[in-house]
Amino acid sequence: MKTITITSVPGFDEWREASRVCLAHGIPPEAIIWQNVQSVQDDLFGHQEQTQATNKLQIKHTIPKSALVLFKYALCHSDTKRFALCYRVLWRIIYENRNLIQLKTDEDIMQLYMLVKAVKRDAYKMSAFLRFKELEVEGKEHFVAWYEPEHYSLEVKLDFFRTRFKNMRWSILTPYRGAHWDTDTLLLEDNPDPSAVPDDDRIEKYWLTYYANIFNPARIKTNAMLNQMPKKYWKNMPETSLIDNMIKQSGARAYKMIIDGNKH
Repeated sequence: MKTITITSVPGFDEWREASRVCLAHGIPPEAIIWQNVQSVQDDLFGHQEQTQATNKLQIKHTIPKSALVLFKYALCHSDTKRFALCYRVLWRIIYENRNLIQLKTDEDIMQLYMLVKAVKRDAYKMSAFLRFKELEVEGKEHFVAWYEPEHYSLEVKLDFFRTRFKNMRWSILTPYRGAHWDTDTLLLEDNPDPSAVPDDDRIEKYWLTYYANIFNPARIKTNAMLNQMPKKYWKNMPETSLIDNMIKQSGARAYKMIIDGNKH
């Protein structure tokens, strides 16, 4: 039994390189224990040994690009079993069925798609619930946001944020990684300090005013709102501080809207 320790997150590049060596040695999935522990030395795949083994065997395996895309998403999931699952699917694609990922009723494939779906949903929530706060750095505006995703989904949304806020200087900080954009270069930082995000700023005040003004008590559906915007995200969203009070007042406000409408 061989143990492989992935020391990075999400870990795709490290997993892919280790998988190449495993395939070159013909090591089946059941003979590998995958771990994701920081600062632990791998007992099998030192860089030199890994390179020599791969070059010596000169074995190359190709898989469908669609499978590679699925692996990239799945390995952004926080499930510690993701490395073993992806290698098992990879092994089966090569040795059993090249079109395996099309078999949606296969147990491994169902698990793989569940991970992918969860990561995509988590990434969508990041773009919907992330809130920037304004700082001044060296006389220039810089926007900072702290966000706590369920999975390692920051990397999934980096192209979106870089395109959407191309002309802004911004930093997005998560518990495991931060991304910093200066309108030209994207830099990544491991384990950023959340204290870099200010408690409040002038943008937050504008946002609270805007949210209070667009709130429509006649359309509120509390259960649907909580389903789409779970409370675990609220602490980093300034407008949520208004929600409880607005819900309490919604009945009276809705009644007033009806009365005012009947006057016309």
